[in-house]
Amino acid sequence: MVNVKEIRANRKFGPGYFIREQMEMREWTQDDLSSVTGFTVKHLNKVLQDKQPLSLEMARVLGEVFNTTAQYWINIDTGYRLWLEQEKTKAEIEADIKGLIYERMPIKDMLAKGWLEHFASASELKEQVLRFWNWDVLDFSVLDKQLAPWLSRKSESFNQFNASYAYTWYQMARKVANEITVHTYNRDHLQSIFNRIHVFSSKERGVEQFLTELNNSGVKFFILPHLQKTYLDGAAFYSNENPVIVYTARYRRLDNFWFTVAHEIAHILLHLDNETMFILDNLKDGERDEMEDEANELAAEKLRHPEIFNYLTPYLNYLSASKVKECAAHYQVHPSIVIGKLAHDDHISYKNLSLFNENVLDKIPDKYKIK
Repeated sequence: MVNVKEIRANRKFGPGYFIREQMEMREWTQDDLSSVTGFTVKHLNKVLQDKQPLSLEMARVLGEVFNTTAQYWINIDTGYRLWLEQEKTKAEIEADIKGLIYERMPIKDMLAKGWLEHFASASELKEQVLRFWNWDVLDFSVLDKQLAPWLSRKSESFNQFNASYAYTWYQMARKVANEITVHTYNRDHLQSIFNRIHVFSSKERGVEQFLTELNNSGVKFFILPHLQKTYLDGAAFYSNENPVIVYTARYRRLDNFWFTVAHEIAHILLHLDNETMFILDNLKDGERDEMEDEANELAAEKLRHPEIFNYLTPYLNYLSASKVKECAAHYQVHPSIVIGKLAHDDHISYKNLSLFNENVLDKIPDKYKIK
């Protein structure tokens, strides 16, 4: 049975179209029509462009002039105004849909990154969004339910707004991870290379070698740039039976790479389970979280941070580059890790990193980089 409420008027021509048709049959100009009807040319021009509804008086006059009924013109005008109102409602609905999507997803940034294709209408955008989330209907309350437990233990940077943006990034990361194949996950192998992560950092091609070993342990790794209004450095989650580590390269310093990867490995070993399915490191500087603190502590341990601090404490007031290199060689870590540790704790300035400043992206093979 047809739902009468869902019946929409087909596209209508306004009365102006039919008035012009009558004028052409009679070869009348607007001046001629003005003379016959008594209405001004200015007033008739608005009617001919359908910018002004017909009054009962004008419908009566048109009926007399063109040998029709007044009701004929009223019906045309009413049908046209109904169609306009329906079209206006459709536009408003599309605007609401577009506004809702833009509120919950950083669409401009996703377009710039090529995660979405450019669209001509809100309906086209909606179809892409549905495919992105694998939804049948547009319902962001699904995200709210999934994010609720996560939001309850996060800091002020995790309000519904930017948490939704972070989760959008996570959804993209999941899509990428599903396309990557690595070995079966071996926790013992991961623990072994984690114990030696500081040694990898000191090698000439240590970044590439470590990522190879990471894949061999059954951990998927790739770089996915962060989205606007998020503070993501990395993430850890499971893709089927394999753990995943994602690095955003928000900071491209070598020391940041090593600490972020160590941090995410700590999450995999300590925190990921059936209750904690994913961890997005989206904290602002200075914010605290219990699981983040635990991961930081373990990452710092593996990168020899306590030993570095103890070794260099006597020299902090007059720290030289040679002493940094000496410490790095002694503990088999890259000098940038030494500087990064001391700078993070405000013992020295991050400006000192310029001595060992290397863009980690230059050391990571392109196969790990997602555009």
